[in-house]
Amino acid sequence: MGKWAKRILLGMLVLTLVSGIGTYVFVKRAVVEMFGGNTQIAEPLPRAADAGPVFITNVHVLAPAADMFLEQQTVGIKDEKITFVGADAPIPKDAQVIDGRGKYLVPGFTDSHVHLWRSENDLLLYVANGVTQIREMHGTERHLRWRSEIEQGRLGPDLFVVAAQLATYDFFEGLWIELTAERNVVRSQNDVQSAVATLKSKRYDAIKASSFLSLPGYQWASEQSEEQQIPLTGHIPLDASLEDLWASDQGEVAHVEEFVKALDREFGGYRHDSTEDFLAFVREKSAEVARRVADRNIAVTSTLSIIQSFSAQQMDLKPTLAGVELEYVNPGLAEGQAMGWLPETNRYRLADQYKTTGWKDRQGAYWAAYAEAQQILFEALRNAGVRMMAGTDANVPVMVPGFSLHGEMQAMQEAGMTTAEVLASATTIPATWMNWKAGQIRTGYAANLVLLRENPLADIAATRSIETVFVNGHVLVRTRLDQLLESVRTANDASRQESLDFIR
Repeated sequence: MGKWAKRILLGMLVLTLVSGIGTYVFVKRAVVEMFGGNTQIAEPLPRAADAGPVFITNVHVLAPAADMFLEQQTVGIKDEKITFVGADAPIPKDAQVIDGRGKYLVPGFTDSHVHLWRSENDLLLYVANGVTQIREMHGTERHLRWRSEIEQGRLGPDLFVVAAQLATYDFFEGLWIELTAERNVVRSQNDVQSAVATLKSKRYDAIKASSFLSLPGYQWASEQSEEQQIPLTGHIPLDASLEDLWASDQGEVAHVEEFVKALDREFGGYRHDSTEDFLAFVREKSAEVARRVADRNIAVTSTLSIIQSFSAQQMDLKPTLAGVELEYVNPGLAEGQAMGWLPETNRYRLADQYKTTGWKDRQGAYWAAYAEAQQILFEALRNAGVRMMAGTDANVPVMVPGFSLHGEMQAMQEAGMTTAEVLASATTIPATWMNWKAGQIRTGYAANLVLLRENPLADIAATRSIETVFVNGHVLVRTRLDQLLESVRTANDASRQESLDFIR
């Protein structure tokens, strides 16, 4: 009898082990799919950059302060660096000459808040839209690998890789989160110290606070940021207050929205029927919040457009999807449950049980107040002279990689910024924060540049009028940029499981 009991027990252990392995493999495959890892890779274009120097002549050049164009300038490029900026230059016989007559040369744009996830084709979308630098806000080792490949000549934007967020969960939930969301789970001071040291050793550029990082974890992360000399960025944790932010080493807040959420916690949580009281509270607090941000020299990333989209995504999704470049979104992401964009999977869709009588009025009032609170704080931060960086939260619905930055710059202008301030938020300011010698057209700076047909200081929408992109030694004229876009669209179509006909 004992022998049979042992055999049964052994059999049960084997079955449990096999079942566990099977579950792990199934979940891992699902995660790869939902975060875009199974989408066909777009065909890259052969490198077309000439080995010799490049000179752009007769062009209007954006001044370093981003507030005016210097007329009839010549800009020289060699070995991925700007070698000359001036009214006249001796041009070598072996140089490639590009006539910039009537056009406008600006630094390549930076999107300071993106999520590549596993969507490799997005690297081409950024370049095709003149976005030559991005800050990845949920970095993993695959992003470090892509950064290295780009440094070695692969076509793509320069990457500033912020490590996947530090977050606090109990043991079993933490195992699940690490498997499915790839966050860095920490519960103790030793966990935080070890995690930060490991992330720095792997050459991540910064660490990130999660909304779900405990207050002690946030304080420990702040200590380690200062001690190990690695920037701390990200969210204001739900367990933290603005006073905790002021006391921290956090050098950047990743959304204006974070201040809305912090004030909402301080207010006690507003509802659709208390929006006016909440907005009055935000107006009362906004100038002081902005002053403290400025005094602490904390930078803030915008992400205005995505907040403005929340209400429409809940109540009128199909026209919202029809208004963005959905065909370029990785279908694994668009169709999946994790970051879903489509009607049946949309991340911001309202569950049916909440769609009771008057639900549209309630939701409309709530999200309108949320967007207005963001606007109030954005204006206060700008008036206080806070460094603002343009960022989109790309790959979160409905922010299409590359394309969405142009919409964000438009939103920033509509929120009160001048065109010069908007251009600085997408060029000089993020380059300075990330310690890149880029974002300005100066001798010795990176030759990541965009040649525009129209003047963006006259109309910020002109950032879309892209004629040529210069990035990491690649010279991409309009026809080649269009080929990149078509290559991504074709790869997406080959991987698509659901038709997009519903938006046409």
